[in-house]
Amino acid sequence: MEAKKITVLRSLSLLILGITTVILLGARFIGIELSDMTIRVLGIVDLITLPVLAFTTWRMFFPHRSY
Repeated sequence: MEAKKITVLRSLSLLILGITTVILLGARFIGIELSDMTIRVLGIVDLITLPVLAFTTWRMFFPHRSY
């Protein structure tokens, strides 16, 4: 993958993880009761985003070498 694409994917995954975390923690601090479906959807989004973040972080620190 191109370095710019990796950087964009990593930034996007960090942004998505940050938004979902703020929603979940903000609702808990304020005392808003989120529906079970909302919590599950945000959890699934987190589970999808975490491997993308891990992959892009790995590719940033250990770039692929073609021999």
